[in-house]
Amino acid sequence: MLLWCFIVIQIIDPGRPKKADEYSQSPFSKKGFCQQCKCPKPERCHHCSICDRCVLQMDHHCPWINTCVGYQNRKQFILLLFYALLFNFITIVSTTKTYLLSFQFSFLNMIYALICIGNYVLVFLLFGFLKYHIDLLQKNQTTLEDLISKNNQILFNLYDIDPYTNFCQIFGDNKILWLFPIYTAIGCDDGNLFPKNEYKVMQTPSPQVISVLYEQQQISSDKNKNEHPIIQTIYRREMEKQKINDIIKN
Repeated sequence: MLLWCFIVIQIIDPGRPKKADEYSQSPFSKKGFCQQCKCPKPERCHHCSICDRCVLQMDHHCPWINTCVGYQNRKQFILLLFYALLFNFITIVSTTKTYLLSFQFSFLNMIYALICIGNYVLVFLLFGFLKYHIDLLQKNQTTLEDLISKNNQILFNLYDIDPYTNFCQIFGDNKILWLFPIYTAIGCDDGNLFPKNEYKVMQTPSPQVISVLYEQQQISSDKNKNEHPIIQTIYRREMEKQKINDIIKN
């Protein structure tokens, strides 16, 4: 299964945008047009400088598999982490006992001990990496979106519907196929259009406002110089709502 996942990732395309005249924007995309590719790009699509192309719902460019992780191969990437973790865990469990029982001090055994220690470290790293990506999957976020949201203090993830629905967008609703590295994503127009949490949409500034705020270089208010413009916008909107409610009450 580990080899199957690796081969599929090398073969399958991570996701290429459709040719269309107009795409909707999202808080995570500054513009709906890629200047490098000279073509429109949908929401959650990013341009990879290494691959020199746009990738649908781009998660990151992985040097270990020498390709981008996107909407169409994200499931295979997560399964690759899972089976790599499982393989290394079984390996260290099966070899450690044999090694300890038959240990004799020698140069080769010391090399073997270092390899075992390396496997233990690799298991912990793979576990942490897998847990991180599963958490992102349940929140319906990618690695890029997670970094952007933290750096720019974006409070609302519009695509976070519920953990199960978020998971099924990539893994599909057929639980039998969850452990197989085949494309089973559903409900997102092959990565070109994503359903949104309507409640969070109501609480979040519009994509057009956020797009303008991203390009804003300075904050006009001297009072809140250290506050991010998106936070300022949300605060102003809340104050406006409060004023309207006060007027209605009076």
